[in-house]
Amino acid sequence: MLKVKKLNLEIWDKKILQDISFDVNSWEIFNILGHNWSWKTSLLKSIIGLNKVSWEILFKTEELLKLDISSRANLWISYIMQEIPEYTGIAVETYIKWILKDKFTLEKVSKLFEDFGLDYETYKTRFFDSHLSGWERKKVEIITNFLMDKDLYLLDEIEASLDATSRDVLIKLILEYKENWKTFIIVSHSKDILELASSWILLCSWKIDLSGENKQLLKKYFWSCEGCEWDNCKS
Repeated sequence: MLKVKKLNLEIWDKKILQDISFDVNSWEIFNILGHNWSWKTSLLKSIIGLNKVSWEILFKTEELLKLDISSRANLWISYIMQEIPEYTGIAVETYIKWILKDKFTLEKVSKLFEDFGLDYETYKTRFFDSHLSGWERKKVEIITNFLMDKDLYLLDEIEASLDATSRDVLIKLILEYKENWKTFIIVSHSKDILELASSWILLCSWKIDLSGENKQLLKKYFWSCEGCEWDNCKS
């Protein structure tokens, strides 16, 4: 599904990712682990095209580095950011219809709104800006992106501002979509989200410290990496 080969990224002449290589299989939940300054978000942004990187990223058989952001999105890749932007003066329904286009169906949209504890009829005319709280915008963005029906979903700590019930709905959605041939690359600090995965990489000191399918990776992360500024690497 996705192959990253020796990815390198520099920001302000400083190398922040070095020789990053990994494979994500089709219909897999794949987690990127690491402490708060291990550049996990930068890695996701590099995949979707928001960062200029060297070397190679392949999605299916397509070389992503040759494509702009819009073209990558057309290749069935969705990216949900940790911080959801505001769209001043755009109503929720206008935003959703603009994103979904012919995939918009009132029944599906209303059902997901209900699942996340929102009433679509109440929210559809509200503006997708400061008129909504951060967690409300997050829910609308999650709903919209999942209804886009992409093949690959990049999720960047999207559970962070959700209540417990909505987190359960999100986990259920991820598992349902995986069963329907969708692939996920997830950045998260939440154990219940991380344990959904079948494969992980652990970023540390600009590089991949560990990778694989063994859940010992999760134990190392929770025992040594949370709150660490690289002092525990290789321990």
